[in-house]
Order: sequence, then structure tokens, then C-alpha cells
Amino acid sequence: MTGQRQKCHRKKKRIRSNDTHHISRALADKAHTIVLEDLNTAGMTKSARGTVEAPGRNVKAKAALNRVILATNWHQLYLRLLYKCAQVMTVDPKHTSQTCHQCGCVDKQNRKSQAVFHCISCGLCMNADWNAAINILVRSERTVARGTGATARRAALPLGTVTTREQDIRRTLMLCTKVYKSHNTSGT
Repeated sequence: MTGQRQKCHRKKKRIRSNDTHHISRALADKAHTIVLEDLNTAGMTKSARGTVEAPGRNVKAKAALNRVILATNWHQLYLRLLYKCAQVMTVDPKHTSQTCHQCGCVDKQNRKSQAVFHCISCGLCMNADWNAAINILVRSERTVARGTGATARRAALPLGTVTTREQDIRRTLMLCTKVYKSHNTSGT
């Protein structure tokens, strides 16, 4: 039984590794620069068990979340993007999903649901992922303008890749949505 279980785990690992290769290649073919949130996956996947004196809460739910985060191979995808893309940048992920890209209002109330962003200050209502993607892009532009940041790798911009910012955001979000859906339905 143990041998079969190990074989199954090795197969899942190979499938996830292959998926990250395909995802990184698709992203590298579509975009010159990839901007990612600098997520601390090690901190995000810490155990919630606690101690004997102070036991943790929702331990089973946290364990399930940890398995999902680790199965998505975020760090492996980042490493593969580093050598396949011309430029990979990371930005601070703090409040990207709670900040309004129009007025700059940062409030927990802006995200009442997972899918909808509704700014309490200016009234902007849109898809939450779109708003977060715009915030990530704006932060990367600020990082480049200041001349600081965690640019992992740079190369010259190839000819013919200049498009408007709106088209870049739309194309990247559509590609990431397709990639995310295909990655989550790969049987892992």
C-alpha cells in the first residue's frame, strides 16, 4: 500500500511540475514583464495547531488551506518565470485587494465579498481581481520610477510589444484566469 501511495504522490508531483512549466511558458510568451505579489508562502503555510496550553482554532481548515497553497507551487512557478521571462518583478502584497485604484482608499469594508470590490469612498464597483491587478501594476510602475525594487531579471523590450496599459491588464487577467482554472482542474 505504501508503495502505491508513494507512486501516486510522485505522479502528482510530476503533473504539478509540468503544469508550472506550461503556465510559465504561456505567461512568458504573452508578456515581456511579469509582476507578482511577493508572497511569504512559508509564513502563510505555518501550522495552526498551537500548543498544549494554547491550542489552535480551525486546525483542520488551516491544514486544508496549507495543502492547497503548497499544491499550487507558487514558488516553483516564480523560479520558472525567472529564467523564461525577460523581466520578473515582485511588489509588496499588503492591501492590494483592499485598495481602490481610483481614489487610493484602503479599507477592509471595500471587500464585502470575494468577487466584488466596492469602494466606500468613491463608489467604484468592479471585479475584485481586476482592481487588485491594477493596484499591483501601479505599484510595479512606482517601483520602476523610483529606481528601486526587487527586479529579478531585466532584458531589452522586444520590438512590437508596446500596447496600452488597459489591454495589458485585460490580457494578463484573462490568461491568468485560464491558467488558474486549468491548473486547478488538472487532477491534483
